[in-house]
Amino acid sequence: MAYRFESDEPVRTAILRCAGEQIDEAIHELTERVSSDPVDAVHSARKAVKKERSLLRLARGSMARRQRRQENGALRHAAQGLSTARDGEAMLETLDALSRRYVGQLPETTFQQIRERLEIRRDRERRELIGSSVAGQAADELHAVRARQGIWRLSGDGWAAIEPGLARGYRDGRELFSRARASSFQEWHDWRKRVKDLWYHERLLGSVAAPAIRGQAKDAHALADLLGDEHDLDVLEQTLRSDRMTPPVDLDAVVELIELRRRELRGEALRLGSRVYAESPKRFIRRMRSAWDAGCANERAVRERDPAEIPDTVRSAPAGSPATG
Repeated sequence: MAYRFESDEPVRTAILRCAGEQIDEAIHELTERVSSDPVDAVHSARKAVKKERSLLRLARGSMARRQRRQENGALRHAAQGLSTARDGEAMLETLDALSRRYVGQLPETTFQQIRERLEIRRDRERRELIGSSVAGQAADELHAVRARQGIWRLSGDGWAAIEPGLARGYRDGRELFSRARASSFQEWHDWRKRVKDLWYHERLLGSVAAPAIRGQAKDAHALADLLGDEHDLDVLEQTLRSDRMTPPVDLDAVVELIELRRRELRGEALRLGSRVYAESPKRFIRRMRSAWDAGCANERAVRERDPAEIPDTVRSAPAGSPATG
């Protein structure tokens, strides 16, 4: 199923279902697809793990702190081992985008020579991934998380289960946005993660709370992409500056273009961020709660008009607040 809560299921059920689906997806990529397309499989697995961790942050109001931290730590550790497998491909894509944007600014051979060195690096990392046990070890760690999901204890349900996590994520993102205007790389990096959380959280709630949140979710997605591109440029710059990446080209000129593009992206991100985080945390939560309640009321009205269409799974669902209320 899609990465979203369904309007006809309890929130507790939705959290467990989405959590299981993301872990299963990551395990599938690391066990079934990694041999045929290791880079894409690792990339897909990492995305699934990121969604899983974001879901845990949303569910902080219903999960015990110790339990949530245990699972988040296990997921983080599993993903860390996969982090370099995608970097080589991402740097090539970033370099190509830079050369297209500033075509004619530097000799084409400059980008080509750098690309050749990055391809060597990418191919070496790909061989190392295929010949190592990294993917298997990550899959084993994810299997352990999946097994523990059967004993997760979620104390809350309905809106009460998700409001604390939603509020915390938005508040942290808004604070980091304010600090990112004149801050270090690390704060921009942290802001990017919180923006992605906001986008993931609004995706999860969208089937109930849409269309009231659709515009902000779209902006959050675009903002996450801008910050992701800025981050990739930083990784490329650090790689070019390293001792391992010294092709006989004018690296200073390339770095100047990277920094120019990063400034452009940061300007765009700040402008869009001012819209995404325009509301105070209290106003944001009030609007989200109103949208959620409206979606719940609509779902109840639909079920009351034609109760015969209620799925059997909903009829037999355990007592508790549904995702619609």
